[in-house]
Amino acid sequence: MIYIIGQVIGVLVTVTAIIIQQLKKRKQILWASVLVNVLAALNVLLLNGFSSGVIVDFVAVIQILVAIYHERKNTSESIIEKIIFLILYVGCGILSYTSPIDILAILAAVFYMLAMLQKKEQRIRLFLLANMSTWTIYHAVIGSTAIFAQIAGIISSLIALYRYRSKKTNTEQN
Repeated sequence: MIYIIGQVIGVLVTVTAIIIQQLKKRKQILWASVLVNVLAALNVLLLNGFSSGVIVDFVAVIQILVAIYHERKNTSESIIEKIIFLILYVGCGILSYTSPIDILAILAAVFYMLAMLQKKEQRIRLFLLANMSTWTIYHAVIGSTAIFAQIAGIISSLIALYRYRSKKTNTEQN
């Protein structure tokens, strides 16, 4: 029964992750991201037990709540805050390490934080693509239906990378 509930939650993660792509306002996207990460943590907890995957998702929830705070105050996350979250992701991931698969959750978190440190959109997309690819492998190993959320994100990222690629003029090519 726990397995079935975990898989249903994985489907909810997928549906919510797809809906996020359609939301117009940043505030809506952030709150929906909180929901996705809470559901993803429950999904991993029910299918794989307490592990780095669960902790990484909950650290993400805290980071999103900090972003919501900054949104309300009309401020931005400082580089110090981003570094603190990177340390939290890696440190908490290591402290909750239970099996080699947990390395993927920690690596995915590092890719996410590297994306958040980028200034150029294409670099952000590349690091997020690495993040989602790593989570895809993680979800495949634990047998989670949340893998479809990552696959949808990968497809969306690849489309955006292609759509917003820089086109070189003839002078730039020579």
